[in-house]
Amino acid sequence: MAGRSRVVLSQLAIGLGLIAVSLVLVIGALRFPPEMGFVILGAHVYPCAVGAFLGAVGLLLSYQACTGGFRELAASGDDSAQALPGGRLGVTWVTAGLVALAVLINLIGFVLAAGLLFACSTRGFGSRRPLRDLAIGIALTLPIYWLFNAGLGVALPPLVNAWI
Repeated sequence: MAGRSRVVLSQLAIGLGLIAVSLVLVIGALRFPPEMGFVILGAHVYPCAVGAFLGAVGLLLSYQACTGGFRELAASGDDSAQALPGGRLGVTWVTAGLVALAVLINLIGFVLAAGLLFACSTRGFGSRRPLRDLAIGIALTLPIYWLFNAGLGVALPPLVNAWI
């Protein structure tokens, strides 16, 4: 494949940018002060893990960019490269979920607000089962809530507010 040997600079910039973000994240996390108290994992553990993952993805993307471009990127003449019908509506749903999370997190609690964000996001990607999606969002959010509260000692907004 002679066509696969060229470097695609725009794609290389994406990979290198991701590596830069990962380095900033890891360096910043390693500068956190040592934990005091009864936390299981230090505050630097999760940002370092995310930074390592982003760095690995950035390396893989950079490798693909240097060896001819992203492999799974659809050709420009391919129908799958075109915007999905209703793409703006999907973006609106996801944006509405993010705004709802920001507005409601202190009113209804972390778990319900994050579950609502999940339900709005799945609606934005085409799901037509909002109650199921809300239940899945709550089920995914509960372990995250407990992990941050118990594992890191990070005080998140309440699980659910007392008035509910």
